Parts: sequence; C-alpha cells; structure tokens
Amino acid sequence: MAKRTVETPGGEIIAKFENYEDAVAHVEKLLSGNFPVRQIAIVGRGIRTVERTRGRITYARLALNGAIQGAIVGAVIEYFTTTSVNPNGYVSNMIVCAGIAMTFNIVRMSMSRNKRTFTATSQLMADTYEIQIPRDLKAAADDALAKAAELAKPKKPSEN
Repeated sequence: MAKRTVETPGGEIIAKFENYEDAVAHVEKLLSGNFPVRQIAIVGRGIRTVERTRGRITYARLALNGAIQGAIVGAVIEYFTTTSVNPNGYVSNMIVCAGIAMTFNIVRMSMSRNKRTFTATSQLMADTYEIQIPRDLKAAADDALAKAAELAKPKKPSEN
C-alpha cells in the first residue's frame, strides 16, 4: 500500500475567519453553490495545543474504576462459561475479577513514570482559519458564492 502524503495547500485565499465554525459555514456556502468539494482547504494559522484538566486521579478512584470494570468482566466470563444459572457463581466471579482489576490499576499507577495526578483533554486550536482554493478556480468560487446567496434569499410571496 502506497504511503499517502498530505501536502500543504497553496492557492488563493478567498476568506479568513477568527473561528473554525465560521470557516465551516463559508465552506458550506461554497458547496451549496456546487463548488467542487475536493478543491477546498481550511488552513489553520498560529496552531497551538490547549489542554483542559478534567479531574484528579486518586488511588481510590483507580480502585473504584478497576472494581467496576472487573465486575463487568467477571459477569461476562461467568455468563459465557457456565451452562446453569447460579447467582453464587456470578457474585463470586465478579468479586474475584473486581479485586484483580483493582489491584492491577493501583500497581499500574504506582509503577507509572508519568505521575500525573489529573486527567485532561487536548485540543488543537488556531488563531485564524483560511479558506484556500486553486488559483484557477477563483471565478468558480465567486459564482458558487453568488448562487448560494441567491438560494439563501427569502422568496417574496407572489401578488395576485
């Protein structure tokens, strides 16, 4: 399988926006005017990573998460490995698997080199977003935007 490379688009910048949602709305206008979709690029300039903290990681939380996950795995194992319904088998299997998963989570965290005590989500953001198209399609983009504007106009009720 050939390795696919992504090239940075180089073309005509037809619009600039401060936020991504406005850039997407502009692309939607182009597409509603029948502009070829494969010819449009949204290019972010001034890229940065924003990491937002979501919560603390404690040994108690790790143990609780491990217990819940282990109990679910234990119930599934018991369901697929037994032929008769025995509530004692389910409970004992869930307790054993919960204990193993709790221990595993705690040992894994204590041996971790990255001792972060919080969880976070990471997101890429840009200062500006540019809509770029090939230079030879500038007239087609203008036509597509004109068509989109015509379609967006409210129609007047006809007077009889």
